[in-house]
Amino acid sequence: MGFRALFLFLILILFPSLIVEKGWPGEQVAQPSFWVVGQKALPLSSLTPKQILHILKTDERIWGNGDAIRVALLSNMVTGDDHWVQWLGVASIDTLLSEWIEADLVQDWPAPKRFDNLNTLLEFVARTPGAIGFSSTQPSTLPPNVRIIPIQEKALHSSS
Repeated sequence: MGFRALFLFLILILFPSLIVEKGWPGEQVAQPSFWVVGQKALPLSSLTPKQILHILKTDERIWGNGDAIRVALLSNMVTGDDHWVQWLGVASIDTLLSEWIEADLVQDWPAPKRFDNLNTLLEFVARTPGAIGFSSTQPSTLPPNVRIIPIQEKALHSSS
């Protein structure tokens, strides 16, 4: 067994979550199961990972039609597995949380609103112009004015 193989074996034994759950830095992460919902009136047909990250991180939260972007999250997306934010290229949910708290404190833009269950998240999206919701659970039924917004697959080899 070569030195590199021995080293990788020791890393796997000592830190299994490093390889199994989070992967190596820069490694492609498979698209997790999460859904984006928004009002049918939102001016978009789908979202790329880059657009999702822009919505989550930017203080320019205005849609092309002039509506303010209001972000809603199912609570378990903040406290549970952060595989979805890693797929977007963010190290962990803690990175986003710190940015949201800072922006909320200085009143640049409101932090995402959290919901304990999917139905209340969907109700918020349905009644709030410009709202977009992120859920770890696929909605089985939607309010009449809400739709699932497709997420485009990440390109395996990006030119950026």
